Amino acid sequence: MLTRQLLNGLIVLVLLPALSSCAPESNTSWYKGNLHTHSFWSDGDDFPETITTWYVENGYNFLAISDHNTIAEGERWLTIPASHARYDVFQDYLASSPDGWVEFSEADDTVQVRLKTYEEYSSRFNAPGSFLMIRAEEVTSSFERKPIHINASNVAEYIEPRSGNSLVEVMQANVNAILEQGERLQQRVMPHINHPNFGWAMRADQLAMIDGERFFEVYNGHPAVNNYGDSLRMGMEKMWDVVNTIRLQDGRPMMFGIGTDDAHNYQEQAINRANTGRGWVMVESADLSADALLESMDQGRFYASSGVTLSELSVEGERYAVSVEVEDGVEYVIEFIGTDRDHNPSPVEVLNSESGELLTYRYSDDIGRVLQRTTGNEAVYHYTGEELYVRARVTSSKVKANPTSEGEKERAWTQPAIPELD
Repeated sequence: MLTRQLLNGLIVLVLLPALSSCAPESNTSWYKGNLHTHSFWSDGDDFPETITTWYVENGYNFLAISDHNTIAEGERWLTIPASHARYDVFQDYLASSPDGWVEFSEADDTVQVRLKTYEEYSSRFNAPGSFLMIRAEEVTSSFERKPIHINASNVAEYIEPRSGNSLVEVMQANVNAILEQGERLQQRVMPHINHPNFGWAMRADQLAMIDGERFFEVYNGHPAVNNYGDSLRMGMEKMWDVVNTIRLQDGRPMMFGIGTDDAHNYQEQAINRANTGRGWVMVESADLSADALLESMDQGRFYASSGVTLSELSVEGERYAVSVEVEDGVEYVIEFIGTDRDHNPSPVEVLNSESGELLTYRYSDDIGRVLQRTTGNEAVYHYTGEELYVRARVTSSKVKANPTSEGEKERAWTQPAIPELD
């Protein structure tokens, strides 16, 4: 069973149910889902029904199609010339849909087809206990040409993007707007920060300042989001550790890491295309409902993956245990990562060599260091009391079938936990 305690306003995970074949005491199940993808309602290149069919057929339990600044309501028609590649997409959509489902007209070598609303297409796929559509919007704004994209999961109404006088102010205003809708409608609505390194938009110190935000994408399957950073800027995992180190020192709750596809491209599978099946979350939940799933995520009862499946995940007292569901011929490395309480907190400015502009900060290797490394499919870490938090990363020897970069290996990331010692 899972018990939680509050420590200076922070959730302390005392015990997570094992991800094993044995039924957990709390009578919960694990559900696979993707919270970030796109369709013809914004800048995706396929119909919502075709996209959803792929996720259903590939073993997902829930999906949020989070198009930019829309919640797929009202009447919208797509115009497609017969000479355009999208005409073949339309023909496939027509052939795979039930009789009478597709509304379209053709004239002068052009087809016009009505996009189904969220209410229409979700009703076609929702199956209690098996598959769930979650209504979502990617609230899309910017500051000084830096993209600020924040997903809002389980929305009921369209959220108008907010502006502001600084990047942090814009981020905070949009998070506030998302949370306000949930409070006003008494419905659980979850914001999560999308791809902070897209356009090198956000620094770790800026992300750490956002109140009310508990989630960000530690892995995003779009090839243009700079998951792994570059020679000057940190990757998403280092950013995660810096953010949580800053937040814990400030007495704020930690951020949890999400994996997503951010799929836009469904016609061509390629390393330079934003395809399906690259990143997801596994959520331990009492049932397959939006409220239960998001409540579990708010409590940290999930992990992110780009291919690795866990068979056990437990945090109890001073013990943090992880086991992997093994594939034949595949080897695994399990690393426990954290920040020591006596780390060096001082950042160093990284400047643009030509303009002198501040690009980012470089932080000590003490932040987010590897505390223990185990080769094998299971590992246990025992807290020493010197750690601010501990999380785990599992890296497989298996190269992803459809990676975002050459040689990318399959991984899983568990959520950070705060040591509970006697």
